[in-house]
Amino acid sequence: MRRQILATFLVSIALATAACGSTASPSPAGAASQGGAASQGGTASQAPSEAPGASTAAICEEVAEADIPTPSVAATIKDFTFAPEPVKAKVDEVIVWANNDSTAHTASVSDGSCGTQNIAAGAEGALVFHKAGTYPYQCNIHSSMKGTIEVQ
Repeated sequence: MRRQILATFLVSIALATAACGSTASPSPAGAASQGGAASQGGTASQAPSEAPGASTAAICEEVAEADIPTPSVAATIKDFTFAPEPVKAKVDEVIVWANNDSTAHTASVSDGSCGTQNIAAGAEGALVFHKAGTYPYQCNIHSSMKGTIEVQ
């Protein structure tokens, strides 16, 4: 009985960690994105385009606001829009979204593989991509907010 309770507890912790967008172990490609928002128009989100044979594991990770380096690639969130469109960066460059709106947003790869936690109004959120590719992304709070990240 104790083993069953322990197993149930461990599975619950693993699911809760995955649902919170943990950067330590990104969700597998195709997993539901944080917040569970469906993409606009009822179509499934697109997987990032990468070099043939590349794995989607560890595509990117969140960078803590206190650890954001200078220089970095600047992006903004204003009037429920991501800019620039597309965001262009090189592999291992940090992309920083400054939230200039009055509400929280996220910047999350559409396939759910990685993304920022909620970025409060006036705060910044950042991601670093470890693999080249084109990545559709969105705000998991406001599903109409979409953009593209191009990593070379």
